[in-house]
Amino acid sequence: MVNNYDCHFVDADFGLRYLKSCSYFPFTARLSLNRCECAKRQLLQRGIEFEAVDNGIRSCADPAAPQETCLELGAARIDSLLRKWPARLPHPFEAADGQAGYRYSVSILLAEMSLTQVFDRPLQLVC
Repeated sequence: MVNNYDCHFVDADFGLRYLKSCSYFPFTARLSLNRCECAKRQLLQRGIEFEAVDNGIRSCADPAAPQETCLELGAARIDSLLRKWPARLPHPFEAADGQAGYRYSVSILLAEMSLTQVFDRPLQLVC
């Protein structure tokens, strides 16, 4: 019996994604979303040159563009990403279930924010 399935995939608009689905009630699904990776994908689609670093952008031909793409990533776009993939991946709901009103609801389970600072000399925290 399979209780969960994990799926890694590349979405054209959002880049590399991770989806974890539970095969037992209440059939939850978790979708990873990295705003920086989404911004990089949008810059590529718009033909804007940039230099990527691990989880960020070092430089960009249009410095305002990365911020604009991040601001465009709202609830409606995240919901559209989640709605697109059940048609392509296995999940417990059949067409009749959807017609009866059963569907996934989107909520934010975990949001991680970070402030990246670059120091000109190494620092260390001593507790």
